[in-house]
Amino acid sequence: TGVTGVTGEAAAAAQGAACRSSRRQSIVLSAEQKSNGLDDDSTDTDNSGAGTWNPLSLAVLRLGFTEPAWTSPLNYQKAEGVYKCASCGTALFSSNGKFDSGSGWPSFWKTVSSGRVELKKEWDGRIECKCQKCKGHLGHVFPDGPQRGSLDAMELATIPETDPQIGYKDQNDSDSSFSRMPRYCVNGAAMKFEKES
Repeated sequence: TGVTGVTGEAAAAAQGAACRSSRRQSIVLSAEQKSNGLDDDSTDTDNSGAGTWNPLSLAVLRLGFTEPAWTSPLNYQKAEGVYKCASCGTALFSSNGKFDSGSGWPSFWKTVSSGRVELKKEWDGRIECKCQKCKGHLGHVFPDGPQRGSLDAMELATIPETDPQIGYKDQNDSDSSFSRMPRYCVNGAAMKFEKES
């Protein structure tokens, strides 16, 4: 079978190892996670606990894949509402924190409330964001979000304390109006939108 057979076998072995590893990790919860109600069945990372059977959503949430840019209908969503995890239904982002980044993926500059999104630095320096409750992969966080001065002051006052304090500031700026907010670049397949009624 040559290189193709070896590559296929290696990929299958790696996928199996990743699944076994993620199941083991989901069993070990810290005392803080248990006190926050994260010890229920929704932390199980096999597909039986998934709130979706969509193959693309499962590939994104469970295997960390990235959907192709410009393909998610949520990138174009303009209605008021809440963006929830496609797996466990946890509210993650609100339309108040959404902005058009031009990246091709739904982008947000803040989460809906504290402790909804977990951040982890990856081997390549990027910051991965996951659903805090089910550990589903959402996307990545970058320091190039909208300028603080372009955002509503009332919305700025509601930034959750667990959101990252990343970004950069214009060297000649005496205040922070030109500093950048974080950009949560999220796979649309990892979320479901619930329109406000």
